[in-house]
Amino acid sequence: MDAHSNEYAAAVAGMTETYGTQQTPAVGDFVSGLTAGRRWSGHVEWIDGDRLTIDVGGAWLAVPAKDITH
Repeated sequence: MDAHSNEYAAAVAGMTETYGTQQTPAVGDFVSGLTAGRRWSGHVEWIDGDRLTIDVGGAWLAVPAKDITH
């Protein structure tokens, strides 16, 4: 790793220490994300472990929680 990579890795570690890790949203939260190269956004309808069912304007989309970007 070069100096820039080391600096980046340290910054990421510091952000995690400061802000914690991403929390799984609650039912009713508005979220957006990227799954299989496709962007989506909507409200969380169900949570089943690490999979979320999202209401995307009248249709449901099941996505892994790790795909949430906001």
